[in-house]
Amino acid sequence: MIKDIQGIDLEYYSDVIPYWENTRDIGKFSDHLTVWLDLYIGRPEECVTLKAKFQRIINPLTDLSQAERELNEPCYQLEDPEILTKLKDTVYCLKPFFDINDCLEFIRQNPEKKIFFISSGTMGEKIVPQIAEWQQIHGIYIFCGNIEYQIERWAMDYCDHITSILNHQDDLLLRLTIDIAKYLEEKGDHYLAVNDTIKVKHCYAWAMKLLLRTRDMGSTNYRDMHDKLMRKFDNAEASCEESEKQGN
Repeated sequence: MIKDIQGIDLEYYSDVIPYWENTRDIGKFSDHLTVWLDLYIGRPEECVTLKAKFQRIINPLTDLSQAERELNEPCYQLEDPEILTKLKDTVYCLKPFFDINDCLEFIRQNPEKKIFFISSGTMGEKIVPQIAEWQQIHGIYIFCGNIEYQIERWAMDYCDHITSILNHQDDLLLRLTIDIAKYLEEKGDHYLAVNDTIKVKHCYAWAMKLLLRTRDMGSTNYRDMHDKLMRKFDNAEASCEESEKQGN
């Protein structure tokens, strides 16, 4: 068992325990997760409520409203409370760190993951130069109190790699949720191209759930993307029904 000094079981987090055949394991329908590096926020005992809020909002396996429940595709893994709890803690979730070396090791141990990476300005100055070119880093978000200072000090040199620099937690959560929804849409598009309808419908449904949450956070721009996803979802469902008819 591989553990870092924070006691994190890297092998446990690097893969999802298969509760079903691999092609139907919803823990592998997407490959993304969110890593947050911050000297203070990253400590287990600090900012517990803040991290729980991020975890709740960005994880598409959770249901926060009846509208979201209606979007869910049938899946027994989501109906088993024990399995669902384990999945929510291991996939599509938030992993906080307060030590740069531990954070780097976790990323290296998960080369197959696409990582949405959040960092404080101070720690970002040290780690972004190391990870900016890594293919698994899908987005870099700098969360800091003084945006201009970070830009002038170091961030401008990495403007092609930094997705956004934000100074308010609500803005960070909104942007992150939108970007994860877009990524899930891209995953759905990929599965559509290879005619894997079950995964298509799950990824589109998850993206729509996250977009509903951005609406609740005050986003005024969610509608176009949501409507586009609904059309894609309906088309995928129609295609699935047509395939079933032909199979019969």
